[in-house]
Amino acid sequence: MKKILYPDAADITAGGNGSPATQQSSSKQLNTDMDFLSVSESVRDAWAGDESITLVWKTQLQFADDVSAYRNVLTGRQSIGSNRQSQTQTLKQLDKQIDSAVKEVKVYIERKFKKDNATANFPRYGIVKERKTYQLPTDRDARKEALALMIAATTADGFPTEEFGTAFWITMQTDYTNALKAAQDTDKDVSDGVAGKNQLKASIRKTLTALRFVLRGNYPDTYQSVYRTWGWQAEDY
Repeated sequence: MKKILYPDAADITAGGNGSPATQQSSSKQLNTDMDFLSVSESVRDAWAGDESITLVWKTQLQFADDVSAYRNVLTGRQSIGSNRQSQTQTLKQLDKQIDSAVKEVKVYIERKFKKDNATANFPRYGIVKERKTYQLPTDRDARKEALALMIAATTADGFPTEEFGTAFWITMQTDYTNALKAAQDTDKDVSDGVAGKNQLKASIRKTLTALRFVLRGNYPDTYQSVYRTWGWQAEDY
């Protein structure tokens, strides 16, 4: 007796020895989101042209909506990803400016409090010791908070008009806070997009599998040819 495990599965009794037939390599499966979208759109279009094929739990229009939503998620992720690259570059540039400015502020502090007492005042400015260097924290959330300390200390110690005094740090705080928030918002959008993409992909995959069963049942002798007409290739079965 033949046992069908999957609409396109190989006959486990092939060859008469009960050994499973060699399966397709996983490298030939739909291994990219765009490959999956391409097949999904082909199946959507084919189903729209064949009203005889139905599923009790999913209509052709509902499937079409899922596929359209999946395309929107993918194109949205690409746009978000390009934004993140420029946001990362902006943060790197601001970090570099901050690191250079802190070096000058340390000179101001040493001049005011003498070199021996300078390091004792560094914490008031948000300056900490990391990797044997006194600087603002490298963690960006901590660095953002340290900028408020820098503003307060440069004001209190009489450095408001220096090149890297209070005015500089107020501007830097605004720019850094905005840049960090933009990057964090983008990261959240990417995370949410991944979750939404995976949900849609699972739903679409479930429908594709069901349609293959229906097509094989309706076209038992020619289902492989029908699969290709609908958009599946042999390695996608």
